[in-house]
Amino acid sequence: RWTTTLISALLLLASPSANARKWTLQECIDYALAHNIQLRRNLLSRQSAHEDVLQSKAELLPSLTASTSQNVSYNPFPESGRQQVANGYVEMTTDKVYYNGSYAVSFDWTIWNGNQNRMKIQQKQLTEQQAELDSAITANSIQEQIAQIYVQILYTHEALKVNRQSLDYSQANEQRGKEMVEVGQFSQADLSAQRASDEYNVVAQESNLRDYTRQLKQILQLTDDGEDFEVSIPDDVTGDALAEIPGLQTVYTHALASRPELRQQRLAIESGEL
Repeated sequence: RWTTTLISALLLLASPSANARKWTLQECIDYALAHNIQLRRNLLSRQSAHEDVLQSKAELLPSLTASTSQNVSYNPFPESGRQQVANGYVEMTTDKVYYNGSYAVSFDWTIWNGNQNRMKIQQKQLTEQQAELDSAITANSIQEQIAQIYVQILYTHEALKVNRQSLDYSQANEQRGKEMVEVGQFSQADLSAQRASDEYNVVAQESNLRDYTRQLKQILQLTDDGEDFEVSIPDDVTGDALAEIPGLQTVYTHALASRPELRQQRLAIESGEL
């Protein structure tokens, strides 16, 4: 009994698609936005730009610097000393230990420098906003790439289903056409050519599906080749496919107002003017 249970468990674990995770489009996008290396670099750049803003604001405040140094020296054999007579004896006293110290305090405050310090703050703030837009640009690019490849996977999956159905039909026709070939009413070459063409189409679409899946894993930066990766195929995409597409001018106007690339360039112009 235990042996049967153990064998069943091992077979379940060995099955590559038994518990394979199927990724939806939103899951792919969420995973990429959370784990993409370039987005993490952009986050560090944004934090660095924010620290630059804080530093430029701190430069408006006065600065106070204090320093001190001490020096102690000991000379056991001084070249000269002081002599005095006491009780009939000549006594000699010397200073063997020497001490000196220095202390300094400096105060610095820029009263006015042509308003450069305040413009510098504005410039650093614009740089921080540009760094934030860098993240938005990268995030948009990643989402667009994922969406394009995901659609290609859906299209290839549907094309593969059609080609397999066509292959089944060709194989059935080939079986039914053998009698016609025997009586000379149909050519065996033509009959086999259609089946071979459909077989090639199936293999080609399977290869395309694997290639698009590999590209999607590369964008998601999934490096574990042993991990099962499957795309969730929706049951019905008719609503999305038949949805009304906005007009060209509407799309263009919206892009001018919302695309982070254009907003970033406007900030670059404003920063240059400062």
